[in-house]
Amino acid sequence: MPMAKNWRNKTQLFFNSFFLILSLSKPLSRVIVFSLGSILLFFMPTNKLNYLPVRSVYENVFNFKPYSSGITRAVSRLLHGDFSGAWDFNPLVYLVIPVALFILIKDIIYLARTKDFSL
Repeated sequence: MPMAKNWRNKTQLFFNSFFLILSLSKPLSRVIVFSLGSILLFFMPTNKLNYLPVRSVYENVFNFKPYSSGITRAVSRLLHGDFSGAWDFNPLVYLVIPVALFILIKDIIYLARTKDFSL
């Protein structure tokens, strides 16, 4: 029975850490998520993203295009150097990228100064 309890505690610890990282509530979690997301978007083939169906509830149900629609594909295009393609998906990408970079750099500087790597 102690082995099952130990396994349950490890599983609970894993999921708690996982959701803390996804919450973006700490500088380390933001650095992890922004860095992994950027790497993933950089290696994703953007020439195939044009043909994916639109997955926006607002567009399908309310016939309304929200401001955030296409931002992921725009960031991916921008990371591949396709500036006009990024603009076509969502012009706000040129506002989102500097804000995200500012937050990322601020968090990296904070982590380097304080050495606070807690989640």
